[in-house]
Amino acid sequence: MHGDRRISLTIMLVVALLTLAGVAYWKLFAKPEIGPYGAIAMSDTSLTYGGAWGYPNPLAAYKRSLAECNKASNTKDCVVKVTLKDNCGALAISVAHNASFLVQGRDQVTATATAMDQCQATGASDCSIHENICSSNS
Repeated sequence: MHGDRRISLTIMLVVALLTLAGVAYWKLFAKPEIGPYGAIAMSDTSLTYGGAWGYPNPLAAYKRSLAECNKASNTKDCVVKVTLKDNCGALAISVAHNASFLVQGRDQVTATATAMDQCQATGASDCSIHENICSSNS
């Protein structure tokens, strides 16, 4: 009788340990769900920005880009300027002209080049890319 009870307790202990190991493995090594959504938020007054990519839904990407922008901005007046779904976005900024240029497109190179072209077309000599992201579930 005592032997049966020890075997039952041992089996229960092994099952509990395997369950805990499975939960620990899932929490440590499971990859988060990656999705096709992204966003770029920006403050027009401070020219700070925040980006998010690879989110499973548009609201999560929207909220994350705002949070990243507001974290970097003292003005806390960030708004989402570009939303992405399976495409790319680029942000060029000219501090001297207090201007920003947000472009989205199917590939990163074209979006970046277009943002720079738009910025430089204003005559600004200090144009630079500040954000360049692609959001894709592939």
